[in-house]
Amino acid sequence: MLGESTPDEIGSSLSLMSSSSRRRFLFGLLALAPALGFWLFLTNARLHRVDAVTNLVETDVAIDPASPTGYAGGLRNLIVPGHNNESSQWIIQTQQMLAPGGDWRIREVRYDNAPVGRTVLTPSPFRWWLGLLAEIDHWVSGRPVGISVERAARISGPVLQLLLLVGATAFVAWRFGLWAAGLVSTALATLFPFGGSFLPGQSTDGSLILVCLSASGVLLLAGLSPGRSAGASSIGSVPLANPAAPWWFLAAGLAGGISLWLNPLRSAPIIGGIGLGGLLIAWRAHRGRQSDVTASLLPWRYWALGGAVTTLATYLLEYSPQHLGRLDLRVVNPFYGLAWIGLGEVLTRFDRCLLPGGTRRDRRVLAAVSAAVVTLIVTPVVLHATGAYDLFTADPDAARLTNLVGGPIAENFWTWLRNDGVTLTFFASCLPALLVIVAAALLLRPATGDLPAGAIATAFGPAFVMLGVSCAQLRSWNEFGATIPSLLIALTAFVNRAPTAKFVRAMGIAGMFLVLVPGALLLTREARADRHAPATELEVTALIERDLAHWLARQAGPDGAIVLAPPNLTMALIYHGGLSGLGTPFPDNKAGFLASMRIAGAPSADEAQAVAQARSLGYIVMPSWDTFLDEYAPQGTADAPKTLWGFLRTWRPPRWLRPMPYHLPQVAGFEEQAVAVFRITELQDNATALSRLAEYFVEMGMMREAAAVALALERSYPADLGAAVARTLVARAARDPQAFGRAIDDVQAGLARDEAENLTWDRRVSLAIALVDGDCLEQAQEEVKHCLAEIDEDQLRSLTTVSLHRLLVMTRTFGLKIDNPQIYLLAQQLLPPEMRDRR
Repeated sequence: MLGESTPDEIGSSLSLMSSSSRRRFLFGLLALAPALGFWLFLTNARLHRVDAVTNLVETDVAIDPASPTGYAGGLRNLIVPGHNNESSQWIIQTQQMLAPGGDWRIREVRYDNAPVGRTVLTPSPFRWWLGLLAEIDHWVSGRPVGISVERAARISGPVLQLLLLVGATAFVAWRFGLWAAGLVSTALATLFPFGGSFLPGQSTDGSLILVCLSASGVLLLAGLSPGRSAGASSIGSVPLANPAAPWWFLAAGLAGGISLWLNPLRSAPIIGGIGLGGLLIAWRAHRGRQSDVTASLLPWRYWALGGAVTTLATYLLEYSPQHLGRLDLRVVNPFYGLAWIGLGEVLTRFDRCLLPGGTRRDRRVLAAVSAAVVTLIVTPVVLHATGAYDLFTADPDAARLTNLVGGPIAENFWTWLRNDGVTLTFFASCLPALLVIVAAALLLRPATGDLPAGAIATAFGPAFVMLGVSCAQLRSWNEFGATIPSLLIALTAFVNRAPTAKFVRAMGIAGMFLVLVPGALLLTREARADRHAPATELEVTALIERDLAHWLARQAGPDGAIVLAPPNLTMALIYHGGLSGLGTPFPDNKAGFLASMRIAGAPSADEAQAVAQARSLGYIVMPSWDTFLDEYAPQGTADAPKTLWGFLRTWRPPRWLRPMPYHLPQVAGFEEQAVAVFRITELQDNATALSRLAEYFVEMGMMREAAAVALALERSYPADLGAAVARTLVARAARDPQAFGRAIDDVQAGLARDEAENLTWDRRVSLAIALVDGDCLEQAQEEVKHCLAEIDEDQLRSLTTVSLHRLLVMTRTFGLKIDNPQIYLLAQQLLPPEMRDRR
């Protein structure tokens, strides 16, 4: 039966009866071996997948040590698994931090909500961690530091997991024994979805948060284990079994404070759960033997002090001096430390009020408890009243169980169960909850023995709270996993102290190992499948978006461009192409998101143009595989097809937009997809706008649409030279000799009227192409000479890929050349490699 225990009894139960701490440490290393082997297997398989997908399609990028990304033009090459936008953002910000003149704290970025930019609220520790790994890689390999950041992103999560695995196993073996170390090492390697936060390539701060939360719980239990000279220290007049207990509690508070620095909304529930565990300890002691009640006091003030001081120090470190006035529940701030002090005081006073003949009615005690409770309750109210972020605002990532590709996404636990049923993923995630149920059952039994109920209560509190939070949002199953190592330590202590046969105790240990088996099976299955499976739809999409971003960056030039696209694609264009965007899927970028919605959903072309000009917009990109703006941009308008996005979907672009042909790379599974790219340009006359649209359709192989536009040009603008040129190109592609003859005659008539001088530079290139198609070679040669005389970088970038290719072919055919070597080099770079070979 479960009884009550003092800190001395708790500690003696937590430490298995080995004669030497050194021997326990060495045995812990043996316990680490299976978990380390499993980690190596998973990491190797996942890294192989990341590299295989990244290199599946060859890219045409050049290394440039002067570039912040390490690649010329600010491009990036690594395919981030799962289209993880947070990971892409961490890589961008770390490269910005390490670039010459970069700040060690990133407080502002301009890659989204362009050109204004936005404030960055994310804390710095994970950028420092990623930057440290990048600097090591740069020092060892000699790569540009920007490329080293990408390399570091591949391994930042696995390295953190390895450090946690080795450090925690050695520490637990030293303090708590071999069986506890074996269970903890196995859990840290196999627990699901906990292990999904340490994936290669998905470099996010969630992995660092889980490390700190796991450490905080284990350190608290260390404070409950006995020192070598029990009774050598005290709290007031109450002796402590472990003289180092205050310092372990202080260290636990420090680890919890760092996790609060990283993400208060993900860490605060566990801190509150530890408080619940402290209340349970005092309650159990009050129900126990009267002679042991006085020994139930624990140094909660040290724990609260460690957390509060860390909170204040990290707030000053992160935001001083310019941002000290920011009070936002999404980031660390002194009010969290104040609430922590209040929690520590409540736990301390609650302990003392339960002493026999204690001071429950003492006015000073009541006043102290009341002040602490008020601090806990009022802090979030004050923050909300000052305009801080609502604590309960929905987090778009909260519905994702794991970063593993194909992981469940659901609003809450019950929705997940209803949608997916009882799968291996569900079973592996929920089975560790049995440990919480077992702990609750043990705590509810009568307090008549000397078993470690205090240790169980300390571990049970945060696990119970996080289990409840996990039912509300799936992502919290990861934080629930961070509480499992402490719970395993406490339950192992109970099993080894239970007055039962060795066989029964062995079965208890085996049962805890069995709880972890489904997670190991699931992770093994996923790793094996990833190693041999073909590219998934999400991976193919990422490859396409990388190619599109690189092409668009070349079209935009060294100054870049601001892009409007669906939020996820916008982030891909920013990451891979070094471009800037408006709306991205980050809560901090509300202004940019609203600007995107306003332009895409504008009920008139004039309104859309005004906002686009105010934002210095350069391109609009419409992918067929991402319909976010199709669904959300028209909201609030009476007629969705008459919005800008609706006009573009039906190929009725306003005259300030020019379609730019882009051909998707040939990747299996993506043959039916397409993307439309529109370049913001000066206001065109109707004939020019329709002519460019017709030539766009020809280059994209949309001959039915091209023929329709050519017919409209012939009827509405029969005497326009540019319209005649477009008709010539359409007729040639359609192999319609009669239409071609009429069009080329109209071209000659326009030339006779000297209308060529009125054409824009790119239209004169089209004129030369039309003349070549009509065997008017002398006239074509003169047009090519004129084009070469006026060529510059901007003119070159205004050409479509086919027009540029044919211009270079005509240049060589007529024995001409581009005199400026930089322009010639740029012309080659703008062509895809296969077209360079065909010249």
